[in-house]
Amino acid sequence: MKKKVLYFQNLKFQKKTLKILKKNFNIITPNKLKKNYLNNIISVLLPMDNFYSKKFFNQFKNLRSVVTPTTGDIHLDTFFLKKKKIKLFNLAKQKNKLNLITSTSELTIGHILNLTRKIFNIHKEFIKNRKFEKHNYLLSNKMLTVGILGLGRIGEHVAIRAKALGFNIIYYDPFVDSKKFQKIKNFKQFLKKTNILTIHMHYEQKYFNMLNMKFLKLLKKPSYVVNTSRGEFIHEIDLIKSLKSNIIKGAGLDVLKDEFKKKFRKNPKNNILFNFFLKNKKYNIFITPKQGGANKSAWEITEKLIINQLIKYEKNKI
Repeated sequence: MKKKVLYFQNLKFQKKTLKILKKNFNIITPNKLKKNYLNNIISVLLPMDNFYSKKFFNQFKNLRSVVTPTTGDIHLDTFFLKKKKIKLFNLAKQKNKLNLITSTSELTIGHILNLTRKIFNIHKEFIKNRKFEKHNYLLSNKMLTVGILGLGRIGEHVAIRAKALGFNIIYYDPFVDSKKFQKIKNFKQFLKKTNILTIHMHYEQKYFNMLNMKFLKLLKKPSYVVNTSRGEFIHEIDLIKSLKSNIIKGAGLDVLKDEFKKKFRKNPKNNILFNFFLKNKKYNIFITPKQGGANKSAWEITEKLIINQLIKYEKNKI
């Protein structure tokens, strides 16, 4: 008899991935989960659409692994998982195998170009006024410095692409020494040399609200912020204040605070930054709904990676 795994349909795995999963396991979906199944579930496959707590995991008395196709674990009660020795399979330690995935870095470059060239705003202005007006106040790429906060896999992908477009590149990362790009060891000096700050760090609680007004003020003018990592890095009220006071010329965001929680998914207006965005169209701010890793080829690679980890783990278990 095949082992039972709980699969959340919100993951929207591709047909090929589901075929591999079905070949190795008996898939149970939440809508078909019965009480007498709870003790037989050995693994749960979770999306990043809610916070999964001790209460949730405690339902499954024989749970031995959790699978989630994300690099982060902010949506999981990792303290409980470690305490119970429940194995976590995600993408955090799969850097080499993920090197072919460039979707997040491509989106980051899109945000950078949109902010600095005001592409979408100029488009809207033209549609409204039907006038061919020049915008000669915009700066060329070679006059701007992109500061990469975290030169990991995605950070390096962004740096390579931004450099090819003519931007100056610097980075801050205490754990990486790269000969390809200029490293700034002092964080404040890094900010002072940066026009376009783009965040590519792994999130931990100690970094909550780290980019507040104190640090936003240090950015070199004109200043822009791009975040395709985690919303929790940015002090959202301070970002709003900095936009209003022209300290920041623009912000491109693929992530917002608490986006993985059910309350946010039900009504994004509960987020102060999203609410500001809806009511203040004059500001150079753009929000995409977590599209960083969202393309067909990226999903196929990441889905297979985590499924194969689960299969390998369960191969010799009863």
